[in-house]
Amino acid sequence: MMRLIPGANAAIPSPQSEWTLQSSGSSAFGEFAAVALLPVDEKRQHKGPAALFHIEREWMEWSGGPEKIGCSVNLAKLPQGADRLLMVVYSYGAAGPLSALKTLHLQVDNQIECRLDLGETGESALIIGEYYNRNDLWKFRALAEGSAYGLSALGRRIGLDIDDAHPKGRTMPSESGQTSTGATGTGFAVSTNHILTCAHVIEGMQEIHIASFEGRYRAEPVVVDRGNDFALLRVLESPGLKAVVFKDGAGCDLGEPVVALGFPLAGLAGGGMHVTQGGVSALFGLHNDSSLLQFTAPIQPGSSGSPLFDSSGAVVAMVTSTCPDAQNMNFAVKGALVLSFLEACRIGADKTPSSRALNTAELAREAQPSLWRIEARNL
Repeated sequence: MMRLIPGANAAIPSPQSEWTLQSSGSSAFGEFAAVALLPVDEKRQHKGPAALFHIEREWMEWSGGPEKIGCSVNLAKLPQGADRLLMVVYSYGAAGPLSALKTLHLQVDNQIECRLDLGETGESALIIGEYYNRNDLWKFRALAEGSAYGLSALGRRIGLDIDDAHPKGRTMPSESGQTSTGATGTGFAVSTNHILTCAHVIEGMQEIHIASFEGRYRAEPVVVDRGNDFALLRVLESPGLKAVVFKDGAGCDLGEPVVALGFPLAGLAGGGMHVTQGGVSALFGLHNDSSLLQFTAPIQPGSSGSPLFDSSGAVVAMVTSTCPDAQNMNFAVKGALVLSFLEACRIGADKTPSSRALNTAELAREAQPSLWRIEARNL
C-alpha cells in the first residue's frame, strides 16, 4: 500500500472510490468530531452543498461507525463545475482542538494510506485530503491544512454557508476539557486605538479583551474580512497604543530572515510574549495562493495574528495558519494585502524603507509594546 505524506498525490483506479478513516481517540466520530466533503472547483470556490455526517448527497454514501467510518464516492456525479472534493475533519461547533482525536489513519481504495499525528494541533477543522481531476484522470492528494478555526469559518472562505453544530444540539467538550467558550490569539497595534488580528481568533465570540504587561482593555470588532482572515478591533478606553511600522516598497525575498512575535499557548490567565526566528521558504501559499507566503519560524496555537518582522523591525506579513503534520510549514498574509485592508479601513499605517538592521533582541525589545494577547470568549 502506498503511503502519502501531506502534499503527495497518487492516481486512483476509477471515479468510483471508497475510503475509511480511523481515529485513535475512541468513539470520536459522530460525538465530538465528524467529517465533511466539500465539492469545489480549482480555485476552491464551492460548487454544491456539503455532505455532512447527517446529510448524504446523491454522489456519496456513508458507512462504518464511531471508531472507523467509511464512505463511497462517485466522483463522476459531483455537481457541475466541481473538479475536486475536499475531505475535512472537524469538531462540532468548533468545540475544541482536533488533538482529542490523537491520530488519524486514512485508507483510499485499499491502495493509498495517510497517517496524521494531531497531538500538537490546536485547530478545530483540518483538510486532510482532496480528490482532484487532472487531464481526465482522478487523483488523491494528502493534505494537512489547518482551517480558520472551524468548519463554518472554512465554508465562508469558499462562499458556502455550513452549520457545523452537532445535529442533536449537543455541545461536546474535547478530552482536554476545552469548549467553544473561549479562544486566544495575538494582535498588534496599527494605530493609537486599533488592533489587527485574525478573523478566526474572534470567530463566534461575544466579548474581546486585549492584554499585555501594559494592562488589559476591552475591544470590539470594527471590520472583519473573513475571506482574508482579517479582523480590525477598536480598543475601548485606549491608553494610546504604539503602532507597528510596515515595510515599504517590494515584499519579502525568498530566503529572507523573519522573526515572529506573539502569544502562543497562552491561557486567559497570562503568558509572556514569545520570539521565534526563521526564513521565508516560499512566496506562495498552498495551491499557488499569491496572498500568502510560507515561513519557517515555529508557531503554535495562539500565534494566529502574530506579525512577521524583517531584520529592520518592519512588519512584512501576518501569521494565519500552519500545516500541523509538516515541519515548520507556516503561512502568513503578505504585508501588501494587510496594508490594502488597512487603507480600505482608513487606517494610515506607518511605513519604512527598511534601511537599518537590528539583532533579534533589539527587534523584540522595540516591538514588544505594540504586541497584545487577544482574549475572546462567549458570555
